[in-house]
Amino acid sequence: MIVRRIPWRGDAAAAFARISAGSSAAVWLDSARAAYGMGRFSILGAGDPIRTGWDDLADRIEREAAPPVPGIPFAGGYAVVADYEGAVEAIRLDRFLVVDHAAGELAAVGPGAAEAAELLRDTQDAPPLPDPGEEPPSGPARASVTRARYLDDLAAVRGWLEAGDSYEACVTYRLRFPFAGDGFAAYRRLRRDNPAPYAAYVRLPGREILSCSPERFLAVSPDGRAETKPIKGTARRLADPGADAAAASAMARDPKTRAENLMIADLLRNDLGRISEPGSVEVPVLMGVETYATVHQLVTTVRSRLRPRPVRGVRAAQALFPPGSMTGAPKVRTVALLAGLEADPRGAYAGALGYVSRDGAVDLSVVIRTAEIAGGEARVGTGGAVTIDSDPAAELDETIAKSTPVLRAFGRTHPLAAG
Repeated sequence: MIVRRIPWRGDAAAAFARISAGSSAAVWLDSARAAYGMGRFSILGAGDPIRTGWDDLADRIEREAAPPVPGIPFAGGYAVVADYEGAVEAIRLDRFLVVDHAAGELAAVGPGAAEAAELLRDTQDAPPLPDPGEEPPSGPARASVTRARYLDDLAAVRGWLEAGDSYEACVTYRLRFPFAGDGFAAYRRLRRDNPAPYAAYVRLPGREILSCSPERFLAVSPDGRAETKPIKGTARRLADPGADAAAASAMARDPKTRAENLMIADLLRNDLGRISEPGSVEVPVLMGVETYATVHQLVTTVRSRLRPRPVRGVRAAQALFPPGSMTGAPKVRTVALLAGLEADPRGAYAGALGYVSRDGAVDLSVVIRTAEIAGGEARVGTGGAVTIDSDPAAELDETIAKSTPVLRAFGRTHPLAAG
């Protein structure tokens, strides 16, 4: 790979629009906000779309293995969207841009000097984009559940918990509305109002994905160091600083929230422990509060060193999928129970999005706070973990808090919100 670097404080949206023009498959892994050790680099590129799977991705990375590129986390490879139900789509990236937000630097990467130089020229010539403005109010979305159906679902889950079939389940539902507008403009509104370390815009044949996820599913370094950061616990931001701080503190102290976070932390410790070197699993942060534009989150960090094996980063992602924070525990049984309960398939929501690199690195988010556009319709998933101590009204409020900022980017409101 050939790298050309320049100092840069430019407009990444304009750069992406220029290099992706006319392409049916393009990705902006957009670190819209650097926070909590995440979000230093953004990766922008267009390439060939591929319908694939974890085994095929592993084979490709093994065949195409390359050394790390100094100063860049991605040595070429694939941008990946893994749907919750298991389908995987990828975009092959052989020429791409990397923005280092900390250093104020732009790197153009290509298979040869000419390709890297051309990419850099295209980027520098990109005209600024007009402000996306505000989407006019268009009324409520349509939910896949009614309020009564949602409460019935929670009652059914409580039955699982009392029977011992599960001890935590992430119950989700979908919000839909017609949309034939500019998905990229909607994404720019979303990132402007809700910047997140794992923000992303993905264009694939037949669909677009707009995400402002703050959650790390799995990051693996080329030398096999792995990290996952499950989120369990959400509180709305408040305008008054004192009340806002009190809301974060109350969330962090709440016994139910702490219990659900601990259960998922144990699930991820177990999942990583099965594929890691003995004794290497650690929890450097247990239930830390992370604060974003619209919510506070309770987040645990789990780290390990993976056992040596070919393409261990991809294999680790495969072993941990689907994300434990979006299933519950025990995982296999709870996934099966949820499949029989939820009204709609989840699609990209609750899956994973990011990159797998030819140097063995992997960096994937959990697909939350996300809209998926396809067939003239936008779809937003939302949900929350249910434990034996859950209060149904509070659970509903949490699902509304999580999805409202995404709906707002389209001028939509939540149909189950009070008032």
